Amino acid sequence: MLETIEALVGYLFVVGGRAISTTPPGALVELPPRKVQRSREADTFFTLITPHGKTHATANVYEALTHLAAEVYFRSSGSVTSGLREAIHAVNSQISASGQRYTLNMICAVLRGNEVYLARTAESVCILRQNGDFSYHPDQLSDCLPLGATPSPEIKLARYEVSPGDLMVLCDSALARAERAALNNALAQPNLTAILEPLKALAHRDTQALIIEFATPETPDPTPIPKPRKSTPLPESAPSSAPVSAAPEPTPTPIPEPPQPQPSQSPATPLGQRAVLATGNALDSLAKGLRRALSRLLPEPSEESAPRIPSMLAAIMAILVPIVVVFVMVALQLSQFDLTQFEQMVREVEAAVRQAELVDLRDERIARTVWLGILERVAYVEMTSGRMNDPTLNRIRAKAQSILDRFDKVTRRTLTPLRNFGEGARIVNPIVRGGADIYTLELSRSAIYRDTLAPEANILITRNTQPVVQRGQAVGAFSVREVVDTIWLAEGGVQRANVLAALDTQGILITYSPTFAPATAQRLAGADLWGKPIALATWRGNLYLLDPEANQIWRYRPLGNSYPNPPEEYFEGEVRPDLSQAVDFGIDPNGNVYIFFADGQLRKFTSGIEQRFALSGMPSDGLKSGRAMYLDGDSPLPSIYLLDPADQSVYQVTLSGAFRYRFRANDPNLFRALSGVYADRDNIFVASGNVLYHFSIADLAGRPAP
Repeated sequence: MLETIEALVGYLFVVGGRAISTTPPGALVELPPRKVQRSREADTFFTLITPHGKTHATANVYEALTHLAAEVYFRSSGSVTSGLREAIHAVNSQISASGQRYTLNMICAVLRGNEVYLARTAESVCILRQNGDFSYHPDQLSDCLPLGATPSPEIKLARYEVSPGDLMVLCDSALARAERAALNNALAQPNLTAILEPLKALAHRDTQALIIEFATPETPDPTPIPKPRKSTPLPESAPSSAPVSAAPEPTPTPIPEPPQPQPSQSPATPLGQRAVLATGNALDSLAKGLRRALSRLLPEPSEESAPRIPSMLAAIMAILVPIVVVFVMVALQLSQFDLTQFEQMVREVEAAVRQAELVDLRDERIARTVWLGILERVAYVEMTSGRMNDPTLNRIRAKAQSILDRFDKVTRRTLTPLRNFGEGARIVNPIVRGGADIYTLELSRSAIYRDTLAPEANILITRNTQPVVQRGQAVGAFSVREVVDTIWLAEGGVQRANVLAALDTQGILITYSPTFAPATAQRLAGADLWGKPIALATWRGNLYLLDPEANQIWRYRPLGNSYPNPPEEYFEGEVRPDLSQAVDFGIDPNGNVYIFFADGQLRKFTSGIEQRFALSGMPSDGLKSGRAMYLDGDSPLPSIYLLDPADQSVYQVTLSGAFRYRFRANDPNLFRALSGVYADRDNIFVASGNVLYHFSIADLAGRPAP
């Protein structure tokens, strides 16, 4: 028989280099509620949510998100791991729905019997002590995207068997970066109290951790797990007697914190609640009176006596009266208590909006802070009430967002999803030809799909499940391996003009014509000179390959129907620019080369010589990163489109570098994984994650840029 295992918990929360005795707002230990699915009755849920990056949410947000995760887990069905996934996805969706810019790390665990199931994201770390040995998960921190940065968070799962005396630490990367020997020595101490003291000395300036010691029921508990909480809109974190804990996150706005819901036992009980209680008492008295009357009318049957009313009627009354009482009480509570509380919260947000409207928008610093606070209050009310589509809150959110967009030079667009390529797909580089054919490269399968577009409606009328080219396919004498980029060749050294060209890592140039299928291929000479090309471009029939690893752009000149000669170096001589962080490039009609870098930098070159070039008029917080670009040289106003996934934006600039637009999706989730863009005059096609989208900019023609 397995030994019963319980958990003792302690907290470490250091803010500004100082440890304070309070539970971190993002830490929670939760037992099953009274009414829970049978499969969850023996589970204990642990979670730690910590900031990622420099922008932090308020303490209330962290508390609400931890409770949301626990509630989703205990409401879920199926396996423990599926429940953990649901909890993390719920938190990620809530961050996205709030429209805020903060991102988070999250780690959660479930103790069931002698097993612990773990799920973690981003820079969260689990440290496990078993039999004197220590293991770190992950052993090396990676660049995983945090919650709030992508619609589909990357979740790492694990399962461990634990015994009394084992120790598990859920922490942020700050603690995990401490010197390993010293950290292991601190965690080797015999109990929580002894462990927490040396951890303070190892903590970073801002550090959070939840320490779990597995023990038998007889082990003295210095920090008991809180009892199951009652159902309230936003339960407070359970008090902890741990000797070390945390201070609340500093609030980034002067807007007052949203008030916590008051318990119903408060002396200042609202009128609606008092009416509910009074009505409930009256109905309870009525029910008791009816039960006494029925007892007199229906005494215990005997041979000498008979019921004074028909037995069928009595039975109906006995069944219906309690049902009516319960129904009325529940209806009153739902219609008066919850509604009154929600309406009160909405009125408080409306009052905050009236105050915010008094702030002069010309004072951008204060106005921005105030309206960010309004958005946070709206998210808070929605999160705590569970009401996500209230017209008043939607109107307030739209107003606040429009003001902030004006400051940030953001133009919102409504996106039309054209095609979802399925879970795990990574799409890039959409290409539209003739307004009817659209090609998309899916990297995970090295597959190129051709779909048919209805030009006027900008929707797909056919979605082909069979790629025109894919990994393992025989094309001529070659077998496709890894396709890295595609481009449309209107002319050049190929057997047919107006073809789609794709570059394979083994030095193969694949071409496909929708008129003369199937695909053909030719080997490019001099592929042994390459490092690792990542992008293609064409100009006047010449083919260009961007090769950051070789710190070079290779140029192939056509001869007849092929590119028979080795490539030329675009950058000549020993002095050449550092291309190690280049992500994409394009060539304008005059032959100028524009190279886009991972840090958001755009540089211009002519005949291999760098030109003076700078982006002008950009938003003050613009271009945080670079992922891909598209140079549209065929429009009346030639433009360059730059993708910034970190900023969730598509930037449009002129060939001289002048800012025009910063496009964002109305739904903040859709631009979190930007990976490709194509412009066909007023129609913009964007790849993000595994979905291809379209939006129009026709309504912006003739309007001045923000």
